[in-house]
Amino acid sequence: MASSPVPGSVRGQSRTQLLSPQTEIQSLLKAGIKLFRDNEDLRALAAFKKAFLLSSRLPEPPHTQATCLFNLGAAYIATGKPKKGLKCTRKAKKMGAAVEKDGDFSFNIAAAYDNLREYAKAAEFYGKAVHEYEAGETPNAADALVKLAYCLASTGDSASAAGSFRLAGWAYREAQQPEDAAMAMREAANYFLRSPKYHPEDVLEALQVCSQLCMGITNLELLGKLHNHLGLHYAELKHFGQAEMHFAEALKLCSGENFTLRKGAVLLQNLGAIYNARGEPQQALKYHSQAADSYGALGERASQAQCLYNLASAHSQLGNVHRAQLYYQQALKAFVEAGDSYGEAQGCEGLGTAHLFMGHPDQATQYYKQALALFEKSKEAPDVPRERILEKLADIANYREAVPGRSSHTGGIADSGADLEEQRTEDNYMLAVGRPDLF
Repeated sequence: MASSPVPGSVRGQSRTQLLSPQTEIQSLLKAGIKLFRDNEDLRALAAFKKAFLLSSRLPEPPHTQATCLFNLGAAYIATGKPKKGLKCTRKAKKMGAAVEKDGDFSFNIAAAYDNLREYAKAAEFYGKAVHEYEAGETPNAADALVKLAYCLASTGDSASAAGSFRLAGWAYREAQQPEDAAMAMREAANYFLRSPKYHPEDVLEALQVCSQLCMGITNLELLGKLHNHLGLHYAELKHFGQAEMHFAEALKLCSGENFTLRKGAVLLQNLGAIYNARGEPQQALKYHSQAADSYGALGERASQAQCLYNLASAHSQLGNVHRAQLYYQQALKAFVEAGDSYGEAQGCEGLGTAHLFMGHPDQATQYYKQALALFEKSKEAPDVPRERILEKLADIANYREAVPGRSSHTGGIADSGADLEEQRTEDNYMLAVGRPDLF
């Protein structure tokens, strides 16, 4: 939330108000700050509002009033009233409100623009806050860098967002906040990967630093989440050894209080997918089977479909064509029930390849055409599956022309094994990429 660091901006006012003779205002400010720290934002707002009303009646210079107005602005931002908060904060600055940290004004103005979804303006002021915080205020600068990064990401500048997250990670590390540092580095890797022209070494550096920081984290739930995310990112880079290591570490944490069936299912699915990708299908089978059973128990049909597809792919790699056909059929049925047209297309393609390998070109053609139609309808389908299926349909047509009168059920096409291998290399595993938040 954009307003989460605001209490830090408000916190410095208690020292100023200790010098004030107006005991009631001082008491209200202290109470408001405590309520803010306890996440009682609405009650804090009421306290600051009362303090401001009292201060506006004072005959002396407006310093006290400016301080109350600054805190009131912070409270408005925190309670979802950024326009009022922005107005109060700007007015407080003009009136000469004193704050303990120079970057607080810029941070609060940025937070207001952030809540208004004016991300370019918010980024400008978060950047100012980063430069205004002094050397001894590293955690505050790191908070501003994180906020800056998310605003940059919202403007579509993934590369700059990644750089800001990386700087935040180093700052948190310097401030000896390993949890925040690890999360910032994980986000740096994530946004480097989203950048159109990322450098693999930047991603790997962020992932390696995050991995090192994990050794100092005692929050097991967070640690499991980080290991899962690290595994996903290493898998994206096709560094399957590191991906396997992190998924396995996360799975070890799925015990006792940290265990949920869903967490275990996600990790089992990911480990199985990694073994598929590494060409170790025998190892993958048990993970896919357990993951499919777990998702079935949870009633998550779409996720179960992905695991059944993975199971079919593993059997394909082992040459168990009939078993592969069975699981592709089950996956297709589950994808249809879940309303996943892209998954349905993949299931049809898998069945087409299985039938082709068994020497059933008519059935293969039927499934390939069905897959092609589904891919054409799917907005998320890239061009590669379409091109691949069209090539396979052309191969079947060419074979029939070369061998006229060939029965559909009496033997295979000579290069069908190559077709099956091509499918494995193009799309042979389905990670739980879409659900990292579930862990």
